[in-house]
Amino acid sequence: MKEFLSKFFKKDGKEVSKGGSEIYRYDEPEDHGWRPPENYCQYTEEVCTHFDQIFPDRQTSVFHEIISDLIHIDVHIMRPTAEEDFYVIYTTGMSDMPMTVPEDMPSAQDYSRAELVMFLPGTWDVDNVLKMEGEIPNKDFWAISGIKFFARFPHDFNTWLGSGHTIPNGPDYEPIVQGSEMGGVVLLELGEKESPVVARDGTKITLLMVVPISQAETEYKLEYGMDALLEKFDECGVPHVLDIYRKSVV
Repeated sequence: MKEFLSKFFKKDGKEVSKGGSEIYRYDEPEDHGWRPPENYCQYTEEVCTHFDQIFPDRQTSVFHEIISDLIHIDVHIMRPTAEEDFYVIYTTGMSDMPMTVPEDMPSAQDYSRAELVMFLPGTWDVDNVLKMEGEIPNKDFWAISGIKFFARFPHDFNTWLGSGHTIPNGPDYEPIVQGSEMGGVVLLELGEKESPVVARDGTKITLLMVVPISQAETEYKLEYGMDALLEKFDECGVPHVLDIYRKSVV
């Protein structure tokens, strides 16, 4: 998968779209060399317990990160059940460090830590991914590589990710998977019953769902705002279980 946020992005002050979204632009992060994680799995147990409670009776596997720079990101894979035929995958480790939330943002501390989640169809070939034998097709591995990239993104770029943020796949919105119209993602916080996770020390950890979107959908959101895009999703019945090959609603 082409690396998200190519070199053309540069963070240089506030820019606001017609729809009211702040636009951030970035260069590639400065090369600091290898940095061992200072905190290791600080909230992993509490995040995993939370997911076990809201998605009970699921078998879980873990895609472990072998070598970690700055933070240690694992991807937990909860298998489908007879009642809910979809996978739940989520990160741990992203919340080990606070994100760089704007100081003037109300209750900034409450949004400084997050973990990411995706819902994938029951037909996903997860066993092929977990074996890690030979070359894994991007159609199977994109979700793992993508969710790990976004979990590292705010720490690598000294920024933050929150609900409603959209990120294109490079300047040309290249397809995340060959044959797909999806050329970027939008982040959406889970419902009030699911998010945030409140740790024992009182820290709040926002759970953000990663949803692939098309170039047209991204530009529509920037033009008319996040609520307008969500209305389009509702009108067209876009499900929470991801279909990387779905048609753009715009």
